[in-house]
Order: sequence, then structure tokens, then C-alpha cells
Amino acid sequence: MSTNEHRVVRCNEKDQETLLIFKKGINDSSNGKISTWLTEKDCCAWEGIYCDNITGRVTEIDLKQQFLKGEINFSILKLEFLSYLDLSYNEFDVIRIPSIQKNITHTSNLLYLDLSDNFDAGLQMDNLDWLSPLSSLKYLNLSGIDLHKETNWLQAVALPSLLELNLMNCKLNNFIINPSTDQYLNLSSLLTLDLSYNNITSQLPN
Repeated sequence: MSTNEHRVVRCNEKDQETLLIFKKGINDSSNGKISTWLTEKDCCAWEGIYCDNITGRVTEIDLKQQFLKGEINFSILKLEFLSYLDLSYNEFDVIRIPSIQKNITHTSNLLYLDLSDNFDAGLQMDNLDWLSPLSSLKYLNLSGIDLHKETNWLQAVALPSLLELNLMNCKLNNFIINPSTDQYLNLSSLLTLDLSYNNITSQLPN
């Protein structure tokens, strides 16, 4: 295809702004992929970012094992067409959860989410309420994240499309069993479940 016939689709401006907000809380001391995230460059050319060739919308973010430190800002979930997000094997120690429940209306596109193996930095979450809009999620890996304060985790991860759930080594404790809501837990799609290396002694509901 000649240059004249090939139409270059640039990154969506709103997506680029969201990515730059996410970048602000990150310390990339190793000058890895995120060091290529510069305002003067099209975000579809940034390393670790993948866009739809036709629309220019961000669909995938792969930043695993980049020695990234600092905070994970969940404003990244505002990306309307994001289907894949992998931030595993880094050294994040803070998760910033904005008031996303009201702001996110398109996160059902997210199919894959991996935040695992950030445990060396002591990454901790007080709750998993932010999962509720992610109704299309098929793969979720939070292994190594400290979730000992979350007593409602079983209800929080009951996402209808979930196929694989990994909560290994999350310091999970016994959950609160509410007979009036347990009958509505929907994990019928689940194929793989890993709850190893936790503090669970109570029996899981059928």
C-alpha cells in the first residue's frame, strides 16, 4: 500500500489523557515501557499500549514485569474499549480507587485483569467494590494482594462471565455469610478457582 492510500489512525485524545493521568502516580526508575509515554507522541505508539487499527481506541495495556513502583490509579478503567490489562510482577504499593462507580459506564469490555505478584511492596486493598461494573470479566488474578480487610469478597467476585479466578496468598479470612444474598451468587461460568495460601476455615457455599 502506498503512503497516500494508507490512512494513519491516531490515538483517541480522551484515551491519551486517561493514560497520562495513570502515568502520573508511577515511578519508572528502570526507564521501561512507560518512559515512552510522551505527550508529543501518539499513544498508540507507546510501548505496552495496543489500539484498534480502525478506531484508534486503546484496547490492551501490557505492563507486566516492568519494575514499576508507586500507585495504580484505577482511573485507567475509564478507558471505554479496554479489554486487557496486565500490571503483574511490578512493585506497586498503593491503589487509588476514585469514585468510579458513577463514572464508568463502558467497563464491561474488560475481559482480562491481572494485578498479581505485587506483594513485595505490600499492596493492599480494603474492598473489592470496584469490581461490580466489570460484568464481562473472564479472567481475574489478584494473587499476592493483601485483602484481609475485605469480608465480602465472595459476593464481590461473583461476576457472571468469570471463567478463571486467582486469589492465592491474599490473606483472605472467613467471609460473612448472608443467607438472603448467597442464593444470588452466580459463579456458574467458573472453570478455575485458586484460593490457596489463605486463612479460610469456613465452608464455601455450594
